[in-house]
Amino acid sequence: MLPQKRLEQIQEMETLLGQSDAFLLEAEQFLEKWQQMLPTITKLEHYYFDGDWRQDYQAYEQGEIPEEMPCGVLTEDAIFDVGVTQRSLAISYLKLVAKILDTPK
Repeated sequence: MLPQKRLEQIQEMETLLGQSDAFLLEAEQFLEKWQQMLPTITKLEHYYFDGDWRQDYQAYEQGEIPEEMPCGVLTEDAIFDVGVTQRSLAISYLKLVAKILDTPK
């Protein structure tokens, strides 16, 4: 029979394997969600930078939009912040991926 220390190591590695499998499943699901979300974020950024956002913002400022209508999208930074956050996350992910790929096996 293996020494107790080795048996404990096997138990620890079994736990780590379970945690790793669960985490990687979550990471894969998140990646899929992000990929599905890309067209939405792209559409939102198009509205802000190349679309009708400026005219809608001016209409809001002039009181042409009902007061009870939610208009958070017309704040000056909300859409911009979404794009900045996405790019920042992408950079962080790239750095993590580079670190993972650079780790010798």
